[in-house]
Amino acid sequence: MRILFLSQRFLMPMDTGGKIRTGNILKHLSRDNEITLISNVEEPKDTPYLPEMKNFCSQFIQIPWKEASRNHPLFYLRLLFQCLSPNPVSSLNDYSRALRTAVEKEAATGNYDIAICDFAQSALMFHNIRGLPTLLFQHNVESMIPKRHYLQASNLLARLFWWLQWKKWLAYEGREMARFTRVIAVSETDRDTYRELYGSEHVDTIPTGTDINFFAPQPGKEEKNLLVFCGSMDWLPNQDAVEFFATEVLPEIRKSVPDAHFLVVGRKPPATLVEKLAKGGEVTFTGWVEDTRPYLAKAAIVVVPIRIGGGTRMKIYEAMAMGKAVVSTRIGAEGLGLKDGETIAYGDNASILAKRINALLKDQKGTTILGDAGRNLVVKHYSWRSVSHNFQNNCIYARANYPT
Repeated sequence: MRILFLSQRFLMPMDTGGKIRTGNILKHLSRDNEITLISNVEEPKDTPYLPEMKNFCSQFIQIPWKEASRNHPLFYLRLLFQCLSPNPVSSLNDYSRALRTAVEKEAATGNYDIAICDFAQSALMFHNIRGLPTLLFQHNVESMIPKRHYLQASNLLARLFWWLQWKKWLAYEGREMARFTRVIAVSETDRDTYRELYGSEHVDTIPTGTDINFFAPQPGKEEKNLLVFCGSMDWLPNQDAVEFFATEVLPEIRKSVPDAHFLVVGRKPPATLVEKLAKGGEVTFTGWVEDTRPYLAKAAIVVVPIRIGGGTRMKIYEAMAMGKAVVSTRIGAEGLGLKDGETIAYGDNASILAKRINALLKDQKGTTILGDAGRNLVVKHYSWRSVSHNFQNNCIYARANYPT
């Protein structure tokens, strides 16, 4: 197939869940298909990675872009004006006239069998595409994220902001999904939510995958009572998860396991959060790392205390592929279909999370059995090759059922 693919954010380095999922799917798709990839490129930050784009596509079209600094007053002035728009703030932040022009120009050539938009935030760039089947790749139920922020927020102003964003996302997400020929969700849970919220019946699903050879067990590297969380720390749901775990769960764990330590692996942790949580010595932040495997290898248990969010957590599959026992909230593993006590342990409040983690820290055999079961599940069902084949079949279906 000849595929036009819009990834608003540059894929390298593959250090977020969305980049990892999209990047690995494109790597496999590009072996059997002709892919034109359009992305923003920020110089000089992205320049060293440009030679690697040949791994994702046959042709790469780069659009110059500069990320707005949150330390500048203009950022907050812009945010204020964005709040007056009927569209969600995150969709406005991702919008680019230059990017939209590039997508429309390529789509108009008639050289493609399908055009794919990565993330609903970028859907505004697809409004003028005609005569070509379009596919929206949805990594999350985006409206669920501001809803959960709203439910968790204690500040009145924050609650108002997130309530408005939630309502805007409900309108935007349903409206934009309806514009596309087909939609791909990353779990059956998300698909069912789309049907319930928007009446969407044109949604297909793919599972999340992982590189089972790259993420493999490393026996002998584990550090006793080390609890590890992996995730981009410039994402609000991850910040909430880390603060919740460090302030409410970890103290309960340390009552029974005094030397338990919490290691947070992920890019751009806010300085205020680091200062607040790391001062006692029980919590350590790595910041950005080239490779998460050495840190996962050290983990006695991998924790996923997510309370806000949607979609799937591929970090869970990466940990499981390395044979690690995982303890998570149900929201943290939402959409993965993992069974409590068989391939994962669940806890949905601080007390239960602490209890499940303490039990595993004191039961090495049980921890090993849980980790081995997780590894076996991922190897059998969730390799990227299998996921990409599924994705391609959905593209073929969208093309075959597009009215000519």
